[in-house]
Amino acid sequence: MKNIYLILLSVTLLFSACEDVIEIDLKNTNPVVVIEANINDVFGSHIVKISQTKPFTEDNTVISINNADVVLKDLTENRTYNFARPLNGNDYILSNFRGKSGNTYQLEATVNNILYTATCKMPQKVNIDSLSVTELSFFGNTQKYLQVNYNDPLGVANQYNYVLTVNGEVRNAFYVDSDRFNDGKKVTNTIFNDDPELVKGDSVKIDFQCIDMTIYRYFFAISQISGNGGPPTAPSNPDSNFNNGALGYFSAHTSQTKTAVIP
Repeated sequence: MKNIYLILLSVTLLFSACEDVIEIDLKNTNPVVVIEANINDVFGSHIVKISQTKPFTEDNTVISINNADVVLKDLTENRTYNFARPLNGNDYILSNFRGKSGNTYQLEATVNNILYTATCKMPQKVNIDSLSVTELSFFGNTQKYLQVNYNDPLGVANQYNYVLTVNGEVRNAFYVDSDRFNDGKKVTNTIFNDDPELVKGDSVKIDFQCIDMTIYRYFFAISQISGNGGPPTAPSNPDSNFNNGALGYFSAHTSQTKTAVIP
C-alpha cells in the first residue's frame, strides 16, 4: 500500500482581464506528524510508519521518525502490545499478533513527548467466494478486468477496500466500496485498472479488506484525489482519526487474499 506522507495543497493562480499575474507567497508551515498504521486479523507482523511533512518548496523524499513509542491497546480485552522500534528500516513492527473482529483497538504513538491516539473497531469478516475475469469494451477498445464475487450480509452496514497487486506490484491500494445499494445481495464488483492493462498470463492478487466507516471515508477521499472512478478532485487533507493534528490513519480491518492468473 502506498504511504501517505505529504500534505496535499491546492494553489490557484489568478489572472486579471489585462493578464497581470498576481504572485502568491507560498509560506512554509511547521512540520506535521504523519502516521500510517494497520492491523488485521491475519496472524503475523503488523506495521506502523511514522514520518513528518516537509516545506512546500522542498523535494518529495520522506523524513521518517524512528524514535517514537508505539503502543496498541485492545480496549475490548484490556490488553496492551508494544511495537518494536525500527532497527534497519522505517517500520514499527508488532510480531505474532492477530486482531479480532468486533474488538475495538486504540493506537498510541508518542512523538517528541506528544501523544497521538486513534481508535478503530475491527468489523466482522466477509469472505470472498471467488475471483473472475471479464472483458469490457470502451470506444472500441476491449480490456480485461478482475471481478471480486462475495455475498454481502443482510442488515449490516459493510465497507470494503480492495488492494490490487499485479505481478507483485501494488496497482491500486485505495479502491473502496460500501453495501449502500447491495445490502444482503450477491455482489460482483469489477476492479477497474488501466495502468497498464491486464493481459493474458498476468498474476493478480486481491487483498479484500472489511473496513470501518471512518477508514472508508478516508480512503474514499484519497481515491477521489487520485481520480479513481472519475476526474481528480481539488487536493485537500482527508480527515484523520488521529488527534492532536496528526495526519494519516489507523485501520483495524479484516483481510483475505486470493490470487488468479489472467486467462
